[in-house]
Amino acid sequence: MDSPQYAPYYVQINELYIDTVVIDDTEFITLWCFTVLDDEYKFIYLGCDFTQFNQILIGAGDKGKEIALHMANVLNSEHDSPTLVPIKEQFDDYLELTGFDLIVYEPLAVDDELEDEYDDDDDLPLEQLLGGGSKRSDNTSQKYLIYQLDKLYPSKIFEPEKLQRENLTEQFEDDSLELAQLYYDYLNASENGYSECEARQVAGLEKDLFFRMARKAADLWS
Repeated sequence: MDSPQYAPYYVQINELYIDTVVIDDTEFITLWCFTVLDDEYKFIYLGCDFTQFNQILIGAGDKGKEIALHMANVLNSEHDSPTLVPIKEQFDDYLELTGFDLIVYEPLAVDDELEDEYDDDDDLPLEQLLGGGSKRSDNTSQKYLIYQLDKLYPSKIFEPEKLQRENLTEQFEDDSLELAQLYYDYLNASENGYSECEARQVAGLEKDLFFRMARKAADLWS
């Protein structure tokens, strides 16, 4: 009996803070970075190819250009495999990418021993990303995640005109705007080559009811 065909589960992220770039003797690289998942900052390992990494560098603006020159120097000189390029350590800040939709494969749990990479509180970039906060205890267990980048493209931001309706409460406005943005995420994914099913998956609108509500919310604010 044939094993079931693997169908990736797509997830969309909109913020990326790259701490370290790992290169080896293949056409793929690994990014150690932070992103927002389920409304929380989480450390992830993001795999991509060099073409996709170049897109990230271009999207990151002047900081990306600076790091691109540094990466070229590393690649054009003798280097170990793998080689770690510590972005935050060498450039005093993360390589930040915002304003883009990054579509990635559903993550897999990483083995526990990989948690040792950021075992000390002083080495945990998340503390600075969140502006400080309480330190985690020594016995805190944290799972890091692996993603594979599929596509990235500029975000399509829903910017409606303000509705002048007294019966629309502030809470309803917030909820309907959030739904409308999800519909725009769906449209953006569709325009960038994803099928109807995949685009709804990317936007979190797999259920027909949510999809119809999001479409109506977008129409309401148009």
